[in-house]
Amino acid sequence: MVKLLVFVLNNQIDETLINCLTIPGQSGFETPIRTFLTKELAKYGEISRDNLGSVICKIQGKGDQKLKWFIGAHMDTCGFIVHSIANGQIKCLNFGYQDVQACHLQPVVISSKNRYIKGLMHAKQEDKNKLTFKIDVGTGSSKEVTKLGIQAGDPVHFSIDPFLVGDPSQRILCSPRLDNRIGVFELILLAKHLKENPPLDDVFLVTTVEEEAGARGAKTAAQKIQPDMALILDITYDEHPVAMGQGPVITLSDRSSLLSTHVRDYLLELARNNKVPIQTEVWNIGGTDAGPVRVIGAGIPTIPVLTATKNNHTPIEMACIDDCYSVVQFCQLIIENGKEIQNTFRK
Repeated sequence: MVKLLVFVLNNQIDETLINCLTIPGQSGFETPIRTFLTKELAKYGEISRDNLGSVICKIQGKGDQKLKWFIGAHMDTCGFIVHSIANGQIKCLNFGYQDVQACHLQPVVISSKNRYIKGLMHAKQEDKNKLTFKIDVGTGSSKEVTKLGIQAGDPVHFSIDPFLVGDPSQRILCSPRLDNRIGVFELILLAKHLKENPPLDDVFLVTTVEEEAGARGAKTAAQKIQPDMALILDITYDEHPVAMGQGPVITLSDRSSLLSTHVRDYLLELARNNKVPIQTEVWNIGGTDAGPVRVIGAGIPTIPVLTATKNNHTPIEMACIDDCYSVVQFCQLIIENGKEIQNTFRK
């Protein structure tokens, strides 16, 4: 399927990105994507894991007085878990908020005892506080469902293939799992650059688990690494003043993170002096893995560098692929200026 998709998309999409988008791995069930990332990141550095399953790739710095960087992107995605079976239909609970209307009548796959079983999602908002998600696998009774091997606790994911919209040269991509496989792809691109251009500092590239279930993996991975500085790669909303296709987004404020005006000004000047397009956003809601990482130990200076996307937390999210490359360029600059940025955090 991967080779076919790459051919059909006329080489507009990196095959690594296709893998990131098509391999399942929702919160708590990350094994398929973790297996791929372990093999992929092993090309660039020394691999280890924490006890929750986050994958850590260490790239050794060549400097004398080195900082220790944590560069994180969560590998898990939103999804569903089978709750119960009744009247031939499979009731599910969702991991991470997902738009009910967007989920209705979308194709899904249930992972059950090493089998993949296709079904159709029926989603409904019963009232203001009650959402129901049920899967129809074409059977007439619960007994038939059970014969398929489906049981409570099985994970469920959307089964839509990535595709380009509009002018293919603009590389506007629609796909499930852009949150946060876009960030994972950016992390892989950064790993490749650092392998070819060894940094002065030690860099730990971390694909974390269970972000959508409470940002648990970032906390345990950061405790294991005990970094001096951190970058978090994730997605954000294409809402004014932030727009898809306009470069990386620095989150100045949300429920998980807060940057001072000193840090803001330094980062904006760094981007502009190096001709990197840059955007900023201010929220009092939402959050990323920056939350648990920044409060490890005595506190870790942490910068969220995000990618603007549309239709977040739906089966078909949208992003501009070219934003990935400007995010990676900006991250390279941040790592190269780590000590100055660390001092700026202390002002």
